[in-house]
Amino acid sequence: MTARVLAALALALAALAPGAAVAAPPAPPAPVGEAPPPGLVSGTPAHGAAIDPVFARLQLRRLRCAFRDEKHIALLARPLVSTGTITFDRDRGIVRATTAPHAEKAVLTRTALRIQKGDRVEDIPLDRTRDLQAFALIFPTLLRGERAAIERSFDLALYGRADAWWALELTPRADSLRALVRRVVVFGRAGELAALQIAEASGDTTDTRLSEVHKDGDVPDAEIAAAFGAP
Repeated sequence: MTARVLAALALALAALAPGAAVAAPPAPPAPVGEAPPPGLVSGTPAHGAAIDPVFARLQLRRLRCAFRDEKHIALLARPLVSTGTITFDRDRGIVRATTAPHAEKAVLTRTALRIQKGDRVEDIPLDRTRDLQAFALIFPTLLRGERAAIERSFDLALYGRADAWWALELTPRADSLRALVRRVVVFGRAGELAALQIAEASGDTTDTRLSEVHKDGDVPDAEIAAAFGAP
């Protein structure tokens, strides 16, 4: 699996990596939401029923937000920065539209990932392996609030409190999945998503900040149609 495909499968969790390991032109500044408090992921986490309130708040029908990614690669002095929008629909899937430093669009359904860059279109089926599918579908599965589906492949731990700042840590269960990703952390404040962090097995990490978050009825049909295109 190439580094580009691996990063693409992370979709809303990690930046779509450029084809060569060179720093891309800086992305323009983008508004970001409030940062999680330092040290949130520390101490003894909660497990079991304590995590239920987080998933109850994450049972979304639709979501649209802006994102800013910083991908940290050991061989580069500065992180690769990208910005754009994420659109989620419970039935159709999730779209990540990168606007800077290069325009790129990724559409993820339950069965496939389509990456569009200019005239090039790449289709990646998700039924190659269970690990591939579990990794690719982390974010949309979380947004649907499908805890049982997540726990088939990941152990869960909760830091903070579900009614305040919280961090949900996902750690792969299988060695084969740990060959793709070491851990994923989703940050939120009560019912609002705020940030994500993905640590790849390679040692690269991506920090994503979300802003301008709109949910459910605040995301009109026209925005969903524009993001996904014709059914």
